[in-house]
Amino acid sequence: MKLIHCADIHLDSPMQTHMTAQQASVRNTEMLQSFVRLTEFAQERAVRAVLIAGDLFDGARVRARTVDALLAAIRRTPEVDYLYLPGNHDEAANAFCDCALPENLKVFGKKWTTYRYDGIAISGAQLGLDAAFYEALPHTDGAVNLVMLHGGIGTACGEDMINLNLLKNRGIDYLALGHIHSYQTGPLDETGSYCYPGCLEGRGFDECGEKGFVLLTVEDGSVAHEFVPFSARQLHRVPVDITGLTQNAQIAQRMKEQARGLSPEDMVEFLLTGESDPTADISAPYLQQTLQGSFFFVKVKDESHLALDADAYRNDVSLKGEFIRQVLASELTRTKLPSSAPGCRRFQERRFHYEAAAVPH
Repeated sequence: MKLIHCADIHLDSPMQTHMTAQQASVRNTEMLQSFVRLTEFAQERAVRAVLIAGDLFDGARVRARTVDALLAAIRRTPEVDYLYLPGNHDEAANAFCDCALPENLKVFGKKWTTYRYDGIAISGAQLGLDAAFYEALPHTDGAVNLVMLHGGIGTACGEDMINLNLLKNRGIDYLALGHIHSYQTGPLDETGSYCYPGCLEGRGFDECGEKGFVLLTVEDGSVAHEFVPFSARQLHRVPVDITGLTQNAQIAQRMKEQARGLSPEDMVEFLLTGESDPTADISAPYLQQTLQGSFFFVKVKDESHLALDADAYRNDVSLKGEFIRQVLASELTRTKLPSSAPGCRRFQERRFHYEAAAVPH
């Protein structure tokens, strides 16, 4: 039997922090369409049930047309059941409160519920905060037991925290989780495993790389799973070392070289690294505008450090020398050169000597 495990779809997520309103609208539509495509995939592959392990919606603001499109897609695939476990974001949404739900959409509540399919038992409940919640977990003898929960994994009970120790040796063959937005899997105990499928679509640059869902095959009493990349676009973080470059045109060219091979439909954050000449006119907004047409969305973040050799400008009487000495003595230097930066300790020691020399004795 085929099953799909997905989570953290975050429909109607606000996307306008850095994007234009048009780009945000496109991405919100794509996130909804990715779930619609998932329902079509399920139908084509004869998937029996889709396990939605939390955060189907992002928050309290859910548009009626989003709910309508979601329910319409579910109704178009009546042979597929959708087992929906609300997550921490879904509680605020309450998106289905005034809707007549299709028969093939099953919503888990705060108490454990089990759905059975030809030798498979799928149990789920909204996460409880104490050991009694885990003690009440049902188990079906003679069946492959899957359990759905939403939260991070740890060794204690708490809000949005799953106590993995209380789930060990409970006859769980597959623990279908949500809450973590990257694909992760590992052993639960000697016989079972846990898995986060990650999100269907990345929203920010902390969600880079391939996104999708997990396809489960339950056969002969065992569960096999594989990750299926499915997102409409990918997000990438691309480091660009600008050491030795003094012109925006040079940096833009290096950025293009570093991003070679990425799809123009993707979203890219360039991280400027290395050492920058203090007299160079480097403009992250200009670079962002220059590269904007190369990808769906571009962001440029300057994490480079000023390359200042204090000794070289000790006795320089030029305007450049005066400028460098002022930079050395300013708070800007402390900000641009964090103590963790390579060579920063040597620079700070030199600066200390200059300041000490300036103090009258």
